[in-house]
Amino acid sequence: MTKNLFQGSVPYYTRYRLPYPEPLLENIRERAKLSGQGRLLDLGCGTGEIALPLSSFFQQIIALDIDSEMLAAAKQKAEVLDVQNITWLNQSAEKFAPANNSFELLTIGAAFHWMDRKTIARKARKWLLPGQPLVVLGYTSIWSGTADWHALVCEVIQKWLGPKRRAGSGEYEEVLDPHELVLINAGYTLDEIEYQHSHTWTLDELIGNLYSTSFASPAVLWENKIPFEVDLRETLLDYDKSGTYQEEMTFYALLAYPN
Repeated sequence: MTKNLFQGSVPYYTRYRLPYPEPLLENIRERAKLSGQGRLLDLGCGTGEIALPLSSFFQQIIALDIDSEMLAAAKQKAEVLDVQNITWLNQSAEKFAPANNSFELLTIGAAFHWMDRKTIARKARKWLLPGQPLVVLGYTSIWSGTADWHALVCEVIQKWLGPKRRAGSGEYEEVLDPHELVLINAGYTLDEIEYQHSHTWTLDELIGNLYSTSFASPAVLWENKIPFEVDLRETLLDYDKSGTYQEEMTFYALLAYPN
């Protein structure tokens, strides 16, 4: 994972990213049979989207991210919420070296595809307590969603940034093997949870969410940011003058138990 993937996106990330639904997190907690006294390792923690809502279910949490701006925002959110049991580390997941059998749960939220997945899957087996899972979370994106207006948004993005999806200063590389196959090949048994969530965006929220991504951040758009936004607003208002746009999102969690 490169350090500039989310350059300039953090203020938008903090404000416009949707939280993981509480019913999904509750289902994970129940299936993982948390003791309430264990430790959580959250890799690629971003601004604390998983670590913060799970903080009251662990005695201690270690949260890692390679992006220092993300961590600064996470720390600020923790201070506002008076969450004091999280240690925030600015380092890569691949180089982290905790003691074996250290964690009751290991989570990765919408960041596994940026990592060396085979390495993380192999190491996680040693880090987890016996019988406890590695959990990979994610959700549908503008590129995989099925709402009619998704295609319009993608067309505007490609108009201003080219046909290939961006990822920070580079291009997005599709993962060849799905997460499920990587985890199965690493010796895990999988249990999958899906949660359907109907969400309605205002135009401002939708644009803010796009600015929070690695493919349409202000740093990626650069001098095209203003004309891009004008074009997108006109395109979506032509589609629906109400300025609100609904989609059916799928949030998922892959619970991977070492064999």
